[in-house]
Amino acid sequence: MKVYGKCKCCGHEMQYTTNAYTRVEFAIQEGESKKINCEKCGADSEFSVDELYTKPSKIAQIGAGLIFLIGTPLMFFLINPVFTGTQSHYSIYFVGGFLLVPVVAYAIINKQDQTRVSDFNRRKLKGRTHHI
Repeated sequence: MKVYGKCKCCGHEMQYTTNAYTRVEFAIQEGESKKINCEKCGADSEFSVDELYTKPSKIAQIGAGLIFLIGTPLMFFLINPVFTGTQSHYSIYFVGGFLLVPVVAYAIINKQDQTRVSDFNRRKLKGRTHHI
């Protein structure tokens, strides 16, 4: 997952790749503050975990879109012989339900990405107690 922060010198958005899915996991793996080097101005900016944020993944959005755009016509062409060859209404309804598979896959991928982003961005570490 990529987390982002704005450079304190030039305002450029910097990214850092981590495998933590929440701020707590990030703080455990990386510490409560992270120093990131700006690619634009070369300055080192130190961010607390609460100053970092994440955005929806473009790869997940593209993948979900491709599944939807390619999968729906593909399912229709695979199921079309059943539609034309059967006379039972129930079998048509049952086989027609398979057309929803790409739609459901698209919805699941987008929902998981939204959950990932909101889990990281919503929960902050402020107010933690340290070794009392």
